Amino acid sequence: MDAVHDADSVLSYLHDLTRMGAAMRKVLTHFLTNPQTYKNFTYGSTPSDHKRQQYQQKSQENYQGALATIPAPPPPFSMEDIAALKAELVHQTFLEELMFWTLKFEFPQKMVTLLLQMLPDNDYKDAFTRTFVQHYSRISVVLVKASDADTMSNRVVHISVQLFSNEDLTRQMVETHQLLEIVLAALVHMMENIQIQSALHDPDHNFHMVVNCSSSTLKDHRYWPLVSDLINILSHRSTAAMFMSNSALLGMWAEFVSLFTGMNLNVRELEHHVEFEPNTYYAAFSAELEACASPMWTLVGHCKQKNTDHLCRAVIDSCLTTLQDWFDAICFQETPPPLQVSFHFPLHRHLAVFISQAVRNGSINIDTILGDPDFLIKLMAHPLQIQVALCEIHSGMWVRNGLQIKGQAMTYVQCHFCCSMIDLDLYLLQLCTSRLDPDYCVRTVLERFSVDEFLSLAVVPADLPMNPEQELSMLQGALLLLCTLQSTRTHLGLNERDLLRQEMVSQLCMSDRTHSQLMDLMPERTTGSNQMKDFEATLKEVADFKAPNFEAGGMQQGTYTPKASVWEHEFDPIFILVRAVHRRDFQTAMDRYTAHMKQAGLVEGSESPWPPFRQLQKVLHTYQGIRKILNSKTLHGLIFCILWKSLTLSQSLPEPIIYLCIYLLDMAVDPMCNKPSATVKEDVAACVPDKRWQQWFPSSNILTNLRHEIQYITVPLKQQESMEDLEDIPEENEEDMDTASPSLGFSLAPTVVRGGNVVVTKSGQSRKSPDASTSSESRDPGSSSCEDTSGSEPMDTTSSSNELKIEVKQSILSMLVKLHDRLSKDTDRYEPPETWEDADLKWSRGARKHKARDGAHVIGRLLDRIAATCQENLDKLKQLCCKTAPKKFHRRSSDGGDREERRRKARDKQAKLLAEFAAKQRTFLESTSMEEDDSGEGASAESPEKEVAQEEELYDCVICGQTDPSTPDRPIGRVVLLLASSVLGHRTSKDEPPRLPCSDGAALDMLNCGNTYELRQSVMQENFQMSSCLQSVSVGWFGGVYVQSCGHFLHSDCHKSYIQSLRTPDYQHTTQNIDVDKGEFTCPLCRQLANSVLPCQPHQHPLQKVVLEKRRYGSHKKTTPAKEQIKSEQEKAALAQKAAEESKPEEKQKADQAQASTSEELPSQEDKPEDKKDEESGRVSPEFPRSIPTPWRQQAHVMKENQTLDPKPEFQRMIKDLGQVLKKATNADCEDDSILRQGVESIMEDITKATYPKYKVFPKSSVDESLNVFVHSVARTNLELELVQSGNTIVNHSSSSRKFGFVDLLHVLRFHFNATGMDSLWTKLTTLYSDEEERTCSVRLHPELLMLVEKRETPMVLRDATALLIQLTLSLPWPISKAHFTCIVRVLFTLLYTQSLVDISCRFSEEERRAWREAGTDKAASTECMMTESMLGCLISHLVHTPLYHDMDTDLQRVDISQSVWSPHSVEHHIQKYCIHSLRIAALLRRHLFKEDLPDCQDPEQEFQTLVKFLDLQHVPPPTRGDASASRERPFTSASCLHWAVPATQMISHWCQDFTSFVNRKQGPAKSLLLKNFAWRLPCLLRPPSSYDSIFQYHRQRQCTMCCSVPKEPALCLVCGELLCMKGGCCRQQSVMECVQHSISCGAGTGVFLVVNSSTIIVVRGPRACLWGSLYLDSHGEEDRDLRRGRPLYLSEDRFRVLTQQWISHSFDHMCKRWLWHHNRL
Repeated sequence: MDAVHDADSVLSYLHDLTRMGAAMRKVLTHFLTNPQTYKNFTYGSTPSDHKRQQYQQKSQENYQGALATIPAPPPPFSMEDIAALKAELVHQTFLEELMFWTLKFEFPQKMVTLLLQMLPDNDYKDAFTRTFVQHYSRISVVLVKASDADTMSNRVVHISVQLFSNEDLTRQMVETHQLLEIVLAALVHMMENIQIQSALHDPDHNFHMVVNCSSSTLKDHRYWPLVSDLINILSHRSTAAMFMSNSALLGMWAEFVSLFTGMNLNVRELEHHVEFEPNTYYAAFSAELEACASPMWTLVGHCKQKNTDHLCRAVIDSCLTTLQDWFDAICFQETPPPLQVSFHFPLHRHLAVFISQAVRNGSINIDTILGDPDFLIKLMAHPLQIQVALCEIHSGMWVRNGLQIKGQAMTYVQCHFCCSMIDLDLYLLQLCTSRLDPDYCVRTVLERFSVDEFLSLAVVPADLPMNPEQELSMLQGALLLLCTLQSTRTHLGLNERDLLRQEMVSQLCMSDRTHSQLMDLMPERTTGSNQMKDFEATLKEVADFKAPNFEAGGMQQGTYTPKASVWEHEFDPIFILVRAVHRRDFQTAMDRYTAHMKQAGLVEGSESPWPPFRQLQKVLHTYQGIRKILNSKTLHGLIFCILWKSLTLSQSLPEPIIYLCIYLLDMAVDPMCNKPSATVKEDVAACVPDKRWQQWFPSSNILTNLRHEIQYITVPLKQQESMEDLEDIPEENEEDMDTASPSLGFSLAPTVVRGGNVVVTKSGQSRKSPDASTSSESRDPGSSSCEDTSGSEPMDTTSSSNELKIEVKQSILSMLVKLHDRLSKDTDRYEPPETWEDADLKWSRGARKHKARDGAHVIGRLLDRIAATCQENLDKLKQLCCKTAPKKFHRRSSDGGDREERRRKARDKQAKLLAEFAAKQRTFLESTSMEEDDSGEGASAESPEKEVAQEEELYDCVICGQTDPSTPDRPIGRVVLLLASSVLGHRTSKDEPPRLPCSDGAALDMLNCGNTYELRQSVMQENFQMSSCLQSVSVGWFGGVYVQSCGHFLHSDCHKSYIQSLRTPDYQHTTQNIDVDKGEFTCPLCRQLANSVLPCQPHQHPLQKVVLEKRRYGSHKKTTPAKEQIKSEQEKAALAQKAAEESKPEEKQKADQAQASTSEELPSQEDKPEDKKDEESGRVSPEFPRSIPTPWRQQAHVMKENQTLDPKPEFQRMIKDLGQVLKKATNADCEDDSILRQGVESIMEDITKATYPKYKVFPKSSVDESLNVFVHSVARTNLELELVQSGNTIVNHSSSSRKFGFVDLLHVLRFHFNATGMDSLWTKLTTLYSDEEERTCSVRLHPELLMLVEKRETPMVLRDATALLIQLTLSLPWPISKAHFTCIVRVLFTLLYTQSLVDISCRFSEEERRAWREAGTDKAASTECMMTESMLGCLISHLVHTPLYHDMDTDLQRVDISQSVWSPHSVEHHIQKYCIHSLRIAALLRRHLFKEDLPDCQDPEQEFQTLVKFLDLQHVPPPTRGDASASRERPFTSASCLHWAVPATQMISHWCQDFTSFVNRKQGPAKSLLLKNFAWRLPCLLRPPSSYDSIFQYHRQRQCTMCCSVPKEPALCLVCGELLCMKGGCCRQQSVMECVQHSISCGAGTGVFLVVNSSTIIVVRGPRACLWGSLYLDSHGEEDRDLRRGRPLYLSEDRFRVLTQQWISHSFDHMCKRWLWHHNRL
């Protein structure tokens, strides 16, 4: 290869010349193909220059040495004159030598490209083809020794396919340069080098050679280029005709095929397991398919044309000659050795396929070709041996040979091999059996399957070669083969379309298939382009398309299922058994068939249906001889023995043996196989020998033999057997012979007479034979039933003492009747028709009804068919039924009644036992529970604790199985999964769902919920105190902690033990995909992923008395693990921020200046010495300045006078009482070291660890403040997600409680929530103070003074009402009073209402504000209550003097409803729209706290009114004095739900004054903060385009925004649309790949990525990832992963909806099953 590297520059130069056009290629062709030019340059005059002379001499030596390294393969004797096969290679042109060096260096890519680039020149193409053929024989030599055979093979074929695809050029090479001979010689030479001695039959006398399957030539498929070229050459009709017309070529090809005949021989191991399993079997199957079968099918494709009879005959003659030589070479005996099997006989299969094609063409007489019976016997020996071996392998007799032998059996019938192997083997057997004696064929099958001894009727049979299970399996295999030979018509008359339909039906019956699966499973019979032309039409006829759906949590692709008519008319069990790779495939097909027929109501009988075997079909006249088997006496004897054993054995035969036997009998009585007039009867002795079935029956017609009664059978005994050997015969009462169940151990043994003197009876004792008259009188003289065997008739005493005489007295017909009665369980006796015409009519009607029938009905149908064949059989049936009817009838009636009575008593006794057991179990559990209560509490039965315990909620522990309440010492916890979520943050305010951009003009709107609230929080932190900001907002829109549960419970100690057990080595195989060290485990019951246990709150906690007095059972002052973690992460964040600030001194200086300018605007605390601040609580003491600005006094006085409706005193008292409760809550402190407290602290630590640090650390805030906002945000995140998962509405909301217990989570959060300052917040919110505070400050009712003191507090108008609701709820004592909760909701709704009015006022134009202000003043003066107009006018009056309304941008004046002027109706609509989301959250919170069902609301327009009623916000309307109908028709307004703590004008003034001060100072931030309340829509993934081509064409060439290069594996985030480098090291940061980083930054650990180059979805969840599937399917509903099939793909709406739902519901962890650790490599 160094020489190739050195010549790279020269080759590049030549490449440049070839690209210059046709003129330059013409010049190059002349130079390369001119012999004189070559001679001048190589053998010209000797150069005068010494160095050049040395170079030429050295070059010549290298050239000659290279020629010697590639010798030509030795040609066959008849091909020595072919120039290309001669040993000496002489080059005459540069092109020839260039081709030689290309071969020498194993076809380098650059040289191959150069040779192919010159092909457009026709002169060059002709010259290059001759040169390629000249060197072709040496290609096989180089291929065998090639270092990289695969690469060289591809490049060789790349050249040859360009040359040999041209039929004219190929024919020219065949005619002038003997191309076919050269290719065949190369193939034969390649295989002759790997020959080994064949071990088939007797190795010592076998001189046949076969290929070595373990050689690299076969294992590495080094022969593939030569075979591919041969197929390409033979694909041309002209060259194929030349090949089949040349006897020498056919002989050479047959010799080549014979090298594969008998290869890879398997020898059955009998004692020891094979030590090393060979791995050569697939190389052998591939070699036969590629090297032998593929050229064979190519030739057969040409023989389908007219005038090709002589070609078929030539191939057949060649195969026959070679086969005879092969039989002589292996020294063939009568039968192959039973312990040997080879699955490879391609020479036999060549003969079979060409005979089949010749018969189809109608141009051959098989008898003239296969007239020699001896040759036919040899021909069928090895195909039959393969069928025997298949049955033995399935029976487990080859188990010591390892799994590879089973792999061979499966590959033999696999779809890609079946047409070239098993189908042709079966056809050869059909061909041979149609020409051989039928009795010989059946006898041979039974002997080769080794079941002839099993079929003996001897009481003590000879030693069987196999165990009983294997015997039965082999018998089933023999019967199946006989049935297959009769029913399979693959080569007996079916055309190509029928074959395709049959294959398709069989595959669909075994399982629903996708379109691509069906395409792959269709056998490859030919290589023509029209092979699958009828596929689509046939598929449409036999199958229905089933659209993709979702079953059991998994995604299904579009599949095809059989039509109903296919199940009823075309379901062929025999063919399915032939095609079934696994035996379970047949059972699956039967289950599907049974299910369909039951659904269609087409089932007869109460038992499982038998397979619906197809009726016999016509075959070509040439194969009519195969039906002779059905009339052979040997087959009739086989059927007789099976029926006899099914009635007499103690354990009944397997059902498959019986129904295969019945199917054989049904085919035998078919009119197509016999004619009653053509019956020749023979005399049959009364006593016939065992197993000599040809002597049992009088004729070869089944219709006669059916009613023939066999009297006695003699069984020879071995000399060592004595009478003691016959004593082990079980006894059985006569009346139980037919009715006894085989499973109960009853047996039906025949009466045996030995020498006429001793009878072996069923009692198992030898006794003297009774008197003949007594015996005859004790039995019904006319009965011939097999059950009447209690006595014996006089026997011929001349019988030999070395044989047994068995009394039978049965016929096939009589045993069929008895078998029918047994299978029907004596409930439906067979009743024959009255006349022959009735029988024929009954059979004809039944044949038209396609139903699934059980065994009794199938046999009944067979008896009907037999009765319809002839009058004699009908009369015999009547006689048999009449003889058995009286006895059977009475015994049936009595036995049936007794049986039903026994069953009833057994059921009653079973029910009684179960009831007693349940009562004992309840008693034990109650006693155990009382013992635990007595030992734990020591209280009397009448104590109050016992009364409370009766109300306690009980939980079932899924580990120990106990049902207990949760207690502080042994709490029970809920199995939960804690995970971070950013779903809420990706909500948008647009009605239309976002779309994935697939063009340069498309762009995404990055304004979403998370970004909006983050911006709002940052603006608030810049303008207000940190503590006030954190109290006013919620976080968790990105990275919030979501608590998910499967609904199962564990004891805390059981959970601890379970986690410890998972760490042991015994459970490592079950914990491969979970991180036990981080607390992960799978629920012991449902196996869903979990990582923590949420403690269930005890019904009555011991600290509840303390709680009633204080607030909760924990203290914020005590350090908890969660608080320590927050503190640690906050310190890290502070250090990082400090480092960042030190690195940017200029920015720090600007920030200090801005802070200084802000502080100058506000009065400092030193300027007001009278203000006293509580250091511990952080709130301002109620001492205010003496001086109040006069304008504010006057305005407050005016508003007070206008307010005429005073607040209700009860409501004011509730507000004050709630303030006292919150004040006491701030001093709560408690110490509790119970296990419950440990569990509460543990799960809070898990909640803190569930998300990432950047989502829970807030710089410049205390630990308590950070923990508080994190705690209440966890509660809000779960409420918000619950609302999102219910569709963001309560309309049609399910009232059932969720599996996740929100109240238990609330208990955990309350324990860690610091309630300090909540009373101050409540006071500022309501402006109501206690009596002591009222006396201290008389001006408390003037809330506008608060802003003079608290200028850094967040105004109430800007605070989040939902966040305040959750914080106040967490601050309340437990149990929470419904009155307190309602009071909080009422106050916050008033705040929310006011905020909506401020928002509306900002959306007004200047004229509208003026009009509404004037209207509000008039309304306030003319009404007794404050209406919306008056309140809106009052609010505008407060804000109109501020810069809030100055220069409003058009972006801020966005109108959510379309109108030109704001009407009262539109204002009301906007208020409800503004407030409804917070009301939904409040309703969910109330539902969880008080276990109330949400109200039923079906109309979205009534949702707001339903919510305010549920939350007790709506006032009860007072009785009116006017018209009652007018009162009822008064429209509902949101103002009617307001509850004012103080007069409305005073409250509005109070809330507006602090906001106006802020607006005066910071106009821009005030506007931005005010207009941030959007109506967020449901979160949704980016919607991809309908066609996948749009994604692939646009994104596969896009550059990554981080590395600015085109990713090798581009991936799209379906959450935000960003393009990422999946698995690319270019964007790696700290050993973390970009997709993993993005899953954290965008989804808090959850990422949904679309891989562009494969169309699949990859889901990342924390440290794990899984392949979800594909959103895009083709027109047949299939995925095209990795885009291998290249089909157009379209978006599946169902799959996209499921993916979105799983993302929203956070169900990836338990819906996706195949998770892998990604190790940060995505």
